[in-house]
Formats: sequence, structure tokens, C-alpha cells
Amino acid sequence: MPEAAAAQRDGVALTEDLIRRKAEHNEGMLSTLEEIALHQLDIDKIETINNCRYLKILYLQNNLISKIEGVNRLKRLEYLNLALNNIERIEGLERCESLNKLDLTVNFIDNDELHTVGSLKNNTLLRELYLTGNPLTQHWADGFRPYVIATLPQLEKLDGQEITRSERVRALQRFPELERELQTKAEEARLRKAGVRARQEAKRLMREQGTVDSDEDDTDEWCPEVRVRDAREVRETQEKQEEERQKSRRGGPGDLFGDQPERERRLLKDDGTPVQMNTAKWPFAIEDDGTEITLDVALPKFLDSAQIDADVQPTYICVKAKKNILQVVLPAEVLTDASRAERSATTGHLVLHCPKVHPIVVSRAPEPRRKPNARAALRETATAQIGHSKPGDSLKGAVDIRHIIPSAAGTADGAAPKKAQAPMGAEWDDEEDVPPLE
Repeated sequence: MPEAAAAQRDGVALTEDLIRRKAEHNEGMLSTLEEIALHQLDIDKIETINNCRYLKILYLQNNLISKIEGVNRLKRLEYLNLALNNIERIEGLERCESLNKLDLTVNFIDNDELHTVGSLKNNTLLRELYLTGNPLTQHWADGFRPYVIATLPQLEKLDGQEITRSERVRALQRFPELERELQTKAEEARLRKAGVRARQEAKRLMREQGTVDSDEDDTDEWCPEVRVRDAREVRETQEKQEEERQKSRRGGPGDLFGDQPERERRLLKDDGTPVQMNTAKWPFAIEDDGTEITLDVALPKFLDSAQIDADVQPTYICVKAKKNILQVVLPAEVLTDASRAERSATTGHLVLHCPKVHPIVVSRAPEPRRKPNARAALRETATAQIGHSKPGDSLKGAVDIRHIIPSAAGTADGAAPKKAQAPMGAEWDDEEDVPPLE
């Protein structure tokens, strides 16, 4: 049954495995995925993507999607790109309450389904909408833009052009007239689609019967059915080419060695010496403080700890995660039973603490006694020898030169000379105005 259902599909199924492979930038984690590109994969249905609850940006352009569905749980979705698909109506986005930009360029939305643009009224944060390249832009070139502007008052840009205030006012004034005109345009679109499908079916029968005139133009009108058929033919051609390449690689005429078992990676040499390797090129650092050796490995932040295997041996450490191996030879022998591992929840780093078998304990050297300053000691000695020094004096030398040469106008220390006193004697004439000496 699954094979029969896959054969009836127009394109490729959007599976969880496909999403994980395209989410390599997030280590394949879906629960924290915020952006993913799923373009040019021939996906024919939006499914499984609802599990990515934190998704903000979703690229689904250039696929075979015919219906907007399976995104009702993406409350954080801000940008959805569905350009170059087979979409004929706008629906299924009412619960995407954070949607800010919607790209529906080059789809198959015609005037019979233009009224479905009203389903975006509840997306109050929607600011940009792209409808360029859809049939409605060709069959109602002068009416579709004011109709959309009047229907969605929250829009700021339509097809990349700013919506002015005056343009919005005119569109609201014309809205009743535009609704009546749209009814006529919608009926014309339904008849046009029916005619295209009838002509396609007639041409298909003529091809099967082999009655197609060789002189007749064999080009088909552009419609979703033709796009699906062309994509299937391209996909089948690519699959056949890949099969031929696989045959030439193994077991085919061009294969010189035939099927050979996959070679296992050698972790130890013939003499038992471990081989150092880092297949994933994880950054790491080793520190040795004398008592233990610490290995810090910068593993990816979103890598599940259950997928990490750390093996500590006396002379080396081996860390394995997702078929990637980091094996490092240690600078000294360590105790495997006493080693412990830690994982940071913030950075994802794996830290291994391995005590050494023969730790080197280094005692702290005593601090040397501080020697007195020779200049300060000499200054203190000179100050002690000089009796005339005062507190706060700063002498440059150890010799006092103030008493070597007496001053001509006074004492040797430069002080003002005292008045000479004559000895008291008979010749001394004491004046009455001068008080006696005490």
C-alpha cells in the first residue's frame, strides 16, 4: 500500500527525515528550529512541518504544492514563501497569528478564487503580500490591486509597492463596484480553466493513440497538470542517471574493484598506540594543573547528550558523537575510575576532569624579606649626624655645608646679624630714656 500511494503522488513526500537533513544548521533538532529552506524538492504536500513549533521562516518555493495546509500550529511563523507552486486559492493561514510576509508569486490563483484573500483578515500582523505572476494579475490588471487593498486594511505593501493613504481611500470607495465586477471575472475564469483542462485531456488521448500531427505545435498551455507532468519527467530522468552512475561505481563494467566492505576507522596502531584524530573538527583545549588533566570539547549546543560517548583511558580520551570521533593522547597517565564528565546546558561544552596517577604538588615559595632602601637609609644617617635638621627637611647628601663659610652680613646660617653690644664699663653713657637692662 505505501508503494502504491507513493506512485500516485504528484511529487515527493515531506517527511521528518527530510526536514532533519535540511536542518543541519540546527543539528537536526526540530523542537528549536526557527528557519528552514525546503525549496526545489518537488514537494507536493505540506505535512510534518507542524512539529516545528518555534519556526519563524519557512521557504517552500519552487515545489508542486497545490494547497496551503499543515501550518495551523506555527504560531511564531513570520515569513512564508510559497512562490512557484500550484496553489489556486488562499486558505489555511488563519491561525498563523505572527505572519508578517506571504509570498505567492507565480502560482495559479485566478479571479474565481480571488475572494479567498479575505481569509487573511485575521492575520492582523500581515504587512506584505505578493501575487505577481498569478493569472488574476493578467485577466484583471486594473482591478485586483484595489480589491486586495480594500479587503486587507492591515497591508502596507502589495507586490513590493507601498500602499499610500490616498490609494486606500479610493479602493474603499470603489469596493462595492469591484465586488460586482469580480463576479463577472470569476465566471470568465471558471470557463477558461474548464477549456484548458478539456484541451489538455484531448491532447493526452491523441498522444496515447499516436494521432498527433507532427506539424502541429506540441506545446501545452501552462497549468498545474502540465507542471506536475514536466516535474515527474525530469525526476524520472534524474533517477535513471543516478542508477547508471551507481552501476558504474560498484559492480558495473567500469568498476575495477567490485563490491568491497566499508573500511573501519583505526583507533589504535599495531603496537597499541592510540591514533589522534578529530573527524568533526571540534575545538578543544587541554589543561594540566599538576593534580588533574582537564579536557574541554566545544560540542554543538543542540547535540543530545544521549548521543555522546566519552571513554577515558589511562593515556588517552576518546569522544564519539554521531559517527564523529575525537581521540586525544594525554600528557600524563590518569585515573580512569576517578574521572568525571560535565556538560554545559548553556554552551554545550563537554568538560572531562581526569586526576593524574602521579600528581605534582608544588608548594608556594616564601616571600623574600623586603630590604630597606639604601638611599632612605643614607638620608636617615645624614639627618642624625646633622643637628640642625628639622622634621620634613629633605637632604640630598650627608654633609652639612651651612657652617663652613661664615656669612659676611651675618651668621653662617644666613640669619640677620645681631647688634654688637659694648661691654659695660666706665665709659658707658647710660641714657635716662632707655630703661635699664633686666
